[in-house]
Amino acid sequence: MFLDPPYGKGLAEKALASAREGGWLTNDALIVAEEAADAGFKTPDGFDEIERRKYDDTEFAFLRLTPAK
Repeated sequence: MFLDPPYGKGLAEKALASAREGGWLTNDALIVAEEAADAGFKTPDGFDEIERRKYDDTEFAFLRLTPAK
């Protein structure tokens, strides 16, 4: 899943939480969230951050669902 909401509005976190709660993601889904580097994106609960990459003023967060215990 690639997520590229309008920058700096906190919509990436909301969209990720909604996708998880709605059951729209498979357990092995790789999620790439794009956000402004200075937006302060925080990985929402229920996701594990694999990696972050910064390119100029843009940041990409690579995520997976946190495995059920």
